Amino acid sequence: MNQPAQRRVARALRAGGPEVIAVEVEEVPPLRRGDVLVRVETAGLNHAETLIRSGAYTVRLPFPFPLGGEGSGVVVATGPETPGSVGTRVCWAAVLGSCANFVVAPAQMLVPIPEALSFEDAACLAVAGLTAGGLARVWPLKGREAVVWGAAGAVGRMLVAILASQQIKVIGIASGKRADAVRAVGATHVIDRAVDHVREAVHASTGGRGVAAVFDPIGASTWETSLQLLAPRGCVISYGELSGPVPPMNLHQLFSGSLFVTKYNGMRWIDNMAEIPALISDGLALAAKNRAIISDVAGRFELNQVIDAYRELESNPHGKVLVLPGV
Repeated sequence: MNQPAQRRVARALRAGGPEVIAVEVEEVPPLRRGDVLVRVETAGLNHAETLIRSGAYTVRLPFPFPLGGEGSGVVVATGPETPGSVGTRVCWAAVLGSCANFVVAPAQMLVPIPEALSFEDAACLAVAGLTAGGLARVWPLKGREAVVWGAAGAVGRMLVAILASQQIKVIGIASGKRADAVRAVGATHVIDRAVDHVREAVHASTGGRGVAAVFDPIGASTWETSLQLLAPRGCVISYGELSGPVPPMNLHQLFSGSLFVTKYNGMRWIDNMAEIPALISDGLALAAKNRAIISDVAGRFELNQVIDAYRELESNPHGKVLVLPGV
C-alpha cells in the first residue's frame, strides 16, 4: 500500500482520568533511516499508562502525549537503508503512540510474530514478555521457591512460565477458575486468594520456611502480606500499584528476617535496547509452545471507543484490554 499521509492517534491532553483522552489526526512524519511504518492491527493497553496519565506517578511525560506502548501489526513502509520487509507481521513494546492506526517505530524494536500466534496474541504478550523476562533477572532463584501475585494476568502467566522453565518452584496466587491457567503454565502450587488465607497457605506449602522472593504487582493492599511470605534474606519485588502505592516503610520491619525489597524499574534490568526485542521474542516462543501463557481478553474496542477501553482497564478486569484501530 502507499504510505498514508495522516494517522489517527489517541492522546492524553492533560492529567486526569479517561475523560482527558481524545483521538486526533496528525501528519505521518517522513521515514528516516532506521524507521519503519506499521499499520497497527491490535494495541494492548497496560496499567502503567493510567498511572502516567494521572500526572502523579514516578514516570512523567509532558502533556499532551500519545498513548499506548504495545501493539502488533503489519510493516507497510521502511525508511532509507532500513532492514525489514513490507508485509511482515510484527509486534513491539515500549513504542510510545501505539494506540493509533499507524505507528512509526525503530526497526530494531520490532519482533516478528511466529506463525502460531495471531495479532491479538502478540499484543497480549509483548509487554508481558519484556516485563516478566526482566523480573526473572532480579533475584537469584534457581532451585528455590517464589510467589507470584496476580499469576493469572498477562505478566503473571508469563512470569510463572519463565520461572518454571528455570527450575524454580512457583506458588501462583490467582482466584477462581483462573487458577487452572496458572497450573497450566507451570506453577507447582496455586493459591485461590478468594477462598484461601494466603499467608497460611504459603507457609503450609513451604513447610513454614517462606519463599526466596515475592513478585507483587498489586501494591498497597498486599504489601504487608508479601513481607510475611518471605524466608530469611528473601526479597519482595514490587512492580505495580493496582491497589495504590506501597505505604512508607520503617526499615525495622525488615530486621527480623534481614529482608530485602526493591521497586522494579525495567530499564535498569537490561544492558542495551537490543535486549527489549530479545526478551519479547523469548516470550513469544514460550507462548507458541504453550498457549495457556496467553492472557484472556477482557474487552475489544475500536479506536474511537478508546475512552471506554481505558475505563475498562481501570476496572481491573480479568484479562487484557485491546484496541483494534482498523475496525
